[in-house]
Amino acid sequence: MRILSQTLTLFMVGVILQIGCTQPKTTFDENTFIPDVVMEEVTGKEISFSDVLARYKGKTVLIDFWASWCGDCIESFPYLKDYNANNPQNVVFLYVNVDQERSRWLDAIETHNLKGDHLYLPEGMKGDLGQYIGLTWIPRFMVINAKGEIAIWKATQADDKALSSYFE
Repeated sequence: MRILSQTLTLFMVGVILQIGCTQPKTTFDENTFIPDVVMEEVTGKEISFSDVLARYKGKTVLIDFWASWCGDCIESFPYLKDYNANNPQNVVFLYVNVDQERSRWLDAIETHNLKGDHLYLPEGMKGDLGQYIGLTWIPRFMVINAKGEIAIWKATQADDKALSSYFE
């Protein structure tokens, strides 16, 4: 009975930690721990996550976490192209790739003619940033509004009602 109780306690602690780590956030607050991972731009230049947030301060940003091997990600591109066509000046389209190979990322940008800003996350989905935002599935879309608030924390389909209505 004691072993069962200890096992149940450990399970509950794990559930609480998992829920606590993936709860929707309202902002990327500088006063809380945000993993400052290094990403790469198409040019090969490295940039930290905090520098990415600073770069787009005051702008609405749609972030798409994706990979070249992900069929659902590829199916989402026409929706994103439509959103981009209807909001060309008002929204930054930021594609964050989690492929294991940088070359596949670069090839996919060209193959799918993806317009927007592109970053490569070498640590992939399971790294510090992925853990911080609860990145367990791709595609994953987030929207940060011009005030720096996270308007949409988690959409896993480009035609998600919250996402599509945000861009109407």
